Amino acid sequence: MVIIDIALLITIVIALTEVFKHAAKVPNKYLPLLSVVLGIIGGVVYLEGSLKETILYGIIIGLSASGLFDQSKIIKKDDK
Repeated sequence: MVIIDIALLITIVIALTEVFKHAAKVPNKYLPLLSVVLGIIGGVVYLEGSLKETILYGIIIGLSASGLFDQSKIIKKDDK
């Protein structure tokens, strides 16, 4: 597995979370859960390995995307 694949999936999960946030009007409190679910789906579909490994990587991807999303909100609040 290449680290670029994981970084790409994190970026895709962040983008899809933003799409769901604006298009489907998903409340902010559910966005981290959505990121983890999308990460698991992306890990299982895109990454190679056993099901346990891809689910674990998917959880890591979702949590990473959620953390990056939260950090961007903190930075935006400090700018105001």
